[in-house]
Amino acid sequence: MKTDPVGPVPTGRSSMRPVGTGPTCKYRSRKHPGKESMKQSTLLIAMTAICVLTDRDATADEYVKGASLKTTMLNKGENIFEKHFDEQKEVDAILDLRKHTRGTVKDGVMVTIPPSVHGEAPKGARYGKEEFVRSHFKLGGQDYIFSFRVKFLELDRKVKEQICFIDLGHRWIRLEMTPDGSQLVFQNYILGKRGQKKVIVENETLKLKYGEWYKGTIEILGDETLSNINGVTFHIKNDLVAKKRETVLAQRFCLDLRGVGYHLDYAAAWKPRGFQDTWEEKRAESN
Repeated sequence: MKTDPVGPVPTGRSSMRPVGTGPTCKYRSRKHPGKESMKQSTLLIAMTAICVLTDRDATADEYVKGASLKTTMLNKGENIFEKHFDEQKEVDAILDLRKHTRGTVKDGVMVTIPPSVHGEAPKGARYGKEEFVRSHFKLGGQDYIFSFRVKFLELDRKVKEQICFIDLGHRWIRLEMTPDGSQLVFQNYILGKRGQKKVIVENETLKLKYGEWYKGTIEILGDETLSNINGVTFHIKNDLVAKKRETVLAQRFCLDLRGVGYHLDYAAAWKPRGFQDTWEEKRAESN
C-alpha cells in the first residue's frame, strides 16, 4: 500500500445548503453532533472507517491514491489519463508546468515549486521570480471530469497574496480560493473581452489553508458545471459555460497556487458519458 509521505488523509465533509437565490448565492454548513455516549474505542474505529471509506467502499490503497473521488453530476466515460505520481515519467507531455514551475516526483507525490523558491530560472527570465506554481493539464476539449488530491505547502516566507486558482480553461471559469473564502467567476474571453470578471457563486466555507490537503472533482458538460472541493460544491448552469473554446489554453485544467509550492499525489481525467439518472433530482434538491 502506498503511504502518505507528507501528512494524514483529510476526513472532513461539509453538508451545504444555499442561502438566498439568484446567480450569486452563499452557503452555510450544518453541524452533525456525535453521540456523546460513544466509547473512545468505538469512536477510534469509526474514525478509521471514515478515513478509508469516504465516498464509497474504497480500499485504503485506493483512498491514499485519490481513487475514491467520485462524481455527483456526470457518468465517467473513457479515461483520458490517470496519474499517481509514482515515477518521474508521469510528468509528461499531458502536463505543462508553466512559467518555470518545477515538478519532481518523490515518495509518491509530484513536488511542485515556483521559481521564486527553486531559483533555477534562466538569468533575466521574465517570470524568473514568479511566486505561482502553475500546473496545466492538456485535455483537448471542454467537456470532462477531473479529479485531484493536493497539499498546499506551509508558507515559510511572505508572498504578495495568498490565493489559489482552479481553472476550467485558463482564465475562463475560475475558482478563486483565499483564506477568507472562495468564489467562482467568469473571466476574460468567456465574457468576450480580456480583463473582465463576473462573480457567479460565493462561498465563505471553503478557505485556502496552507499546510492542508484538498481533494476535488470538477465536472463540466454542455452548459453545466459542478465543482466539489473537500465536500463544498459550486454549481453553475449557464449558456456561457457551453461557449466554444478554440484556443489551447482554454481547453486545459489549471491548478495554480501562489506560495512555496504543493504536493500533488493524484490527478485524473475522463470524458463524460452523459448525466447521471439521479442528477435532475439532485439539482432540484440543491436549488
